[in-house]
Amino acid sequence: MIKYKINVADALERAGINMYIAKRTKILSQDTLKKIKNEDTNISLETINRICAILDLQPKDLIVYEEDEKEREELFKYFN
Repeated sequence: MIKYKINVADALERAGINMYIAKRTKILSQDTLKKIKNEDTNISLETINRICAILDLQPKDLIVYEEDEKEREELFKYFN
């Protein structure tokens, strides 16, 4: 399961990106910001690229993969 390493919503707020700015500039969509606030990692690579540019981070600083046994079993049940 991919998870955020940092609180991305807070980091974006500190960088000056809030719902109003996002709507006005279209840097990030309001839906994307809502996902980020809910810690939903189902965002596009383009969005990850924009967040990394805004926050001056690498993707590895933003997200991490943590193995989830249930998820692993579900994915690999077809290969055994």
